[in-house]
Order: sequence, then structure tokens, then C-alpha cells
Amino acid sequence: MLTFVGVGPGDPELLTLKAVRLICDANAIALPNRGTALRIVRKLVANKPLLELNLPMKGRREDWEAAHDRAAGQLLEWLDRYDTVAFPVLGDPGVYATSSYLCRRIRPAHPCEIVPGVPAMCAAAAALGVPLCEQGEMLTVLDRLDGALPEGNAVVMKASRCLDELRQAARGREIYIAQNLGMEGQWLGKIEDAPEGSGYFTTAIVKR
Repeated sequence: MLTFVGVGPGDPELLTLKAVRLICDANAIALPNRGTALRIVRKLVANKPLLELNLPMKGRREDWEAAHDRAAGQLLEWLDRYDTVAFPVLGDPGVYATSSYLCRRIRPAHPCEIVPGVPAMCAAAAALGVPLCEQGEMLTVLDRLDGALPEGNAVVMKASRCLDELRQAARGREIYIAQNLGMEGQWLGKIEDAPEGSGYFTTAIVKR
């Protein structure tokens, strides 16, 4: 069995009990490159076989597709060797996650399980003390900003690349920023106070 396990946005204490159990019980671990997901689960995977997959985040579409095809092939080879392989996924596997593309490729040949985790937007809202949406409010989740913001509240994931556009698009609306949640260099506050040079792990919450 291949299990895609959501491990939350950065703080190991946000791992669910099910995530801990499945990762500890797995015969092997697979994940994209050495990075944040491995740091979150490091204490749980000591001495387990580790498959590192090269999955670029940028580049030409055809190269991106080819990388996911290769990674799916590698995972299927490991599933021939190990009964259970756990794949830690940052945040939740259903929210802008690499696991979606891998699962789609592997499921026709091998069963997969998907285990939810704490999404960055929910952790950000909790840390900031700002509700994502209240009675009757609409919430839109984006991974980029193309033009005007939608009506209602909005979350922009990976918002570091569009903070200037967010400032212009908001036009008086409140925007809250969470950077590096649960990691070194965590910062929480309003967008006008955000430090320069925000990193990849930046989530913006826009209130209507």
C-alpha cells in the first residue's frame, strides 16, 4: 500500500495521530527531495529506507510531466519491494499537493490511500486569530493572483510571489500574512508590516 500522509505546514506537533501511526508502521518512506516534509517527520523515520524523488516545482510543462512520470515509476518499483510505503505531504494532500499528480498515475496499477493533514491556511488562521470565514461568508482559495481579488474572503497560498499585487488588489481590505508557520523564522501579522524578502512558505488571508 502507498499512503500519502498529510503532515501539516511545519510544526511536528500538528501531525495527526493517524499520520504518526502510518509513518511509524511503514516499511519505507518516499518524498520529494530533502526538505521540509522530511524535517517534520525526521524523528519518525530514522533507519527506514528513504526514496528521494526529484520533482521540480518550476520549468516547462513537458519536463514537469516527465518528472512525475519518472517518480511514479520509481514508486511502483519500491512497492514491489516494500509492503507499505508512506509519502509525507506538506499540509494536506488535497490542497495544491504533488501527491495528487502521483496518485493519479499510480492508482491504476496499485492501491493508494490518502490521509488528510492540517492545511497551511487553517494553521495560519489559527495562529493569526483570524477566522477564514464566518456565517454567510464565501471563501476562495488561490495559488496565485491574476487580476482582481474575488468577492468575499480569500486565501492565497504561496503568496510570496504576489505580495505587491495583493497590496494593490486589496484596496483597503485587511490582509494577514503567515510566513514559515511552525518553522524557524515564523512571522505573523498584517501585510503592511511584513518583512522584506518573504519566503516560499507564505500564506495570505484576505478579509472582505
